[in-house]
Amino acid sequence: MIFFQFLLILGVIITALLVVRFLPGDRSLALKRILALLFAVGAILAIIFPDALTAIANLFGVGRGVDFLLYLFVIAGLLFAATTVRAKARSDSKVTQLARAFALMEARLTEQHPPTHQSSDNHGESV
Repeated sequence: MIFFQFLLILGVIITALLVVRFLPGDRSLALKRILALLFAVGAILAIIFPDALTAIANLFGVGRGVDFLLYLFVIAGLLFAATTVRAKARSDSKVTQLARAFALMEARLTEQHPPTHQSSDNHGESV
């Protein structure tokens, strides 16, 4: 194994660990862990046995393993973009709901306890 392959494998393992540790959401934590593990194993195997990637690419009708990998990354990038847009839309919706609830609560409190205005002799004019 060459030094660069070792560095690539180390990078894959670190990335997989970071994905598992720092992505929020208990609901999909098991799925994230499984996908990170599959990614890590697949990437390590592709690094160690690059000819196997070419053989797999040939099964799918793609000439080279690198091209096949590029196509997979394009699909993964599009999936990531779609899920990010959906997550942002959900977040924006929650912020809107919270802002509405806060405005209604503030209006109710103002109705129950109207602010008292102190009248001044100069009717708001400064001296």
